[in-house]
Amino acid sequence: MRVVRHPFVDRDLVALVDHIVEVSNGDFATAAWRLDEIDEMLAAIQDTPHSGVRLSGALNGWLVRHGGRGQRITIVFRSDPDRDCFFVALVAFGGQDWMTEGRVRQSFGQ
Repeated sequence: MRVVRHPFVDRDLVALVDHIVEVSNGDFATAAWRLDEIDEMLAAIQDTPHSGVRLSGALNGWLVRHGGRGQRITIVFRSDPDRDCFFVALVAFGGQDWMTEGRVRQSFGQ
């Protein structure tokens, strides 16, 4: 199953690294560790793409998973079995308002 990332997911990851490096006084190892946790979460989603908390309202049809140490990483995604892929709308960290951001990332321009 292929992963299709919203164009802003790269921006999410850069912001996550920048934040961790800033609050940890330059600890790039911790930032890299969090990126590894995200990769592990994406692999788990790939294995079970229909598992997660189902969202409603403006995010109806999307799923969310929280993970990593302290459940501080959030990934909002949607599976498309007909295209053998899943779409990642966003990756959030900590207390980010992922619900609001997710509403504007439902279109992938495909």
